[in-house]
Amino acid sequence: MRIAAFGEIMMRLTPPEYLLLEQTKEVRLDFTGTGVNILSNLAHFGHETTMITNLPDNRLGEAAKASVRQLGIQDRWIGTKGNHIGSYFAEMGFGPRPTQVTYQNRRSSSFGVSDASNYEFDRFLDEVDLVHICGISLSLTDATRDAAFSLAEKAHKHGKKVCFDFNFRPSLNEEHSDTFMREQYQKILPYCDLVFGSQRDLTDLLGMTLDETLESTKQFDELVHRFMKEYSLELFAGTIRQTEKEKSYLTGFLCDAVSCVQAAPREIIQLDRIGAGDGYAAGVLLGFIEKWSLSETVEFATVNGVLAHTIQGDVPLTTRKQVKHIIEQPTVNLIR
Repeated sequence: MRIAAFGEIMMRLTPPEYLLLEQTKEVRLDFTGTGVNILSNLAHFGHETTMITNLPDNRLGEAAKASVRQLGIQDRWIGTKGNHIGSYFAEMGFGPRPTQVTYQNRRSSSFGVSDASNYEFDRFLDEVDLVHICGISLSLTDATRDAAFSLAEKAHKHGKKVCFDFNFRPSLNEEHSDTFMREQYQKILPYCDLVFGSQRDLTDLLGMTLDETLESTKQFDELVHRFMKEYSLELFAGTIRQTEKEKSYLTGFLCDAVSCVQAAPREIIQLDRIGAGDGYAAGVLLGFIEKWSLSETVEFATVNGVLAHTIQGDVPLTTRKQVKHIIEQPTVNLIR
């Protein structure tokens, strides 16, 4: 299966050694983004991946394309428009101090100023089987919303699988009302087959309510299946983070039209949290593409998400062998 993604390629700037911006004159430069992270991971798993987006026609755009190619992602459908690349500084947290992300140029980036007319979606869709659309495209600009809606509708009409993640960012939606954002999600969801999200996305963003007449253990499953039935979805997936006795744990869940399954909680040892959710998403997509069972898929995806926390940078460069090692030999911490 040929897998594609639509979203922004961003430039990440990270001070070294957990330093704050005030403490350093050096930064590490990486090119990332939800689509880049997911596709690079799937490429590492052995699948053909490609990305459709726009970059500036300058040295930064050329460097970003080179980085994408190095990650195993085809760049045939990466075009040029505008003068800026979206960027952010990531000041890595330590102990109780959280990681701080500071965005720049999001709405004026090449991706931010590109609408549907700036892409050849019909020709692009002839070459792919599944397309992932990043939910941030609904938060950025009228142009990115127009492009996302157009791609989703065309992909659905062409019989392609559409994967969508809510990926809601409060910092990008300060100017948008809850009603406005709800309308954007309601507009794209009818074209989707697979969705990544959380209970809060369904209740806070879509305005759905839990059925409190049910036992508490059954309320989430009922909510998810009501959501899936409304939009005729094949899969709904996400993660739950929990803290117990100063340790953090990740649990993945995966639902089809009939049932929901959860993986066993896995302890998180955190080096870099950014992009870890994309590692989980890549694991779910791998299972979907290769027709694994729900339980096999959610276990692999959860371990992949946990491993992504241990890798510096956004891109989860894990392999099948690494994930299976954790599943089959969790106590072996030295491989020779």
